[in-house]
Amino acid sequence: MSSSEDPREKLSDAPRHRRTYRELHDGREPFFPNFLLKEWIIGAMFIVGFLIWVLLNKVGLGSIANPNDSSYIPVPDWYFLFLYQALKYYPGNGEVFGAFLVPVIVTLLLIFLPWIDWSKNRRPFKRPLATASMVLVIIMMSWLTAEAWAQHQAEVGGSAAGGSSSSTSGLPFAVQHPTSTALMATSMPGYQLFENTCAGCHGQNLEGSVGPELRGIGNVASSSQLLPVITKGFPPNMPPGGGLTNKSQLQQIADWLSQQKQK
Repeated sequence: MSSSEDPREKLSDAPRHRRTYRELHDGREPFFPNFLLKEWIIGAMFIVGFLIWVLLNKVGLGSIANPNDSSYIPVPDWYFLFLYQALKYYPGNGEVFGAFLVPVIVTLLLIFLPWIDWSKNRRPFKRPLATASMVLVIIMMSWLTAEAWAQHQAEVGGSAAGGSSSSTSGLPFAVQHPTSTALMATSMPGYQLFENTCAGCHGQNLEGSVGPELRGIGNVASSSQLLPVITKGFPPNMPPGGGLTNKSQLQQIADWLSQQKQK
């Protein structure tokens, strides 16, 4: 027997030493299929759990979209709020940098991260750069999300306050708010023009929104009095003519508004 041979190999009854997984693989494991399989299992468990949660917690639909509602302030879902807020800091031509270059740079960093960080240590305190980067990203995303939501709530509150205050002011006529809400003379051509252009700010039923309430406007103003007010507008809230330039159309709207004599 040579000195290099293990004598236990010659003895069938001798206990054999079984090398550990770490000894066999030097503390590493192949990405495919070992690591990837575990990721797939965790991902499948998350998807199944999420589907169960969705089935047990049904979310109702919101109100029907109204293209004439100019007071509506769009906002993305909560998980995109941090991107939505980040774009606000890149106005004008800077949008290209914020909307394209920054996401591309971050994506490339994630793709090349295995080649950038070669450390085998998995303890967070042993990898201060990676840990600090992740903590900073989480803090920034959380702050941007909270800031976007706070600003959106302020905008919605300001729009509602502006709509309520504009419903009682902004007109050169003292309009008494009637109790009747029925529209009059809806067969006139001015009604269709109003519905397609002016209702977004003044409401489909003249109840007022961003613009003032117009119910009962015919009780205090005639068509000849309303026409110059509509033509001039109230910039910047109301553009001249409400966006219309055809004088005959403006006259038709003024004629129809003069018939709104709700009590």
